[in-house]
Amino acid sequence: MPFQVMAKEPSLDTYLVAVKQKREPTRLYALVATSPAEALEIVTAQGSEDVVVEIAGKLSKRMARPYKLKPGDLILI
Repeated sequence: MPFQVMAKEPSLDTYLVAVKQKREPTRLYALVATSPAEALEIVTAQGSEDVVVEIAGKLSKRMARPYKLKPGDLILI
């Protein structure tokens, strides 16, 4: 009987994403995603066209726990 290789679920991390818009203060969002590219994609889909979006960092599991975020959830920090 051959062994079946189980697919490993992608790990989820909490990313901090900075959103810059003309004549507005920079906003910082926290969200759970599998990669920085996915985090940027989620935030870009939520915003308008004239914004600059970049990864500002990651939160540790301990720091992210109080926010109780689920994948795709997005909160303003």
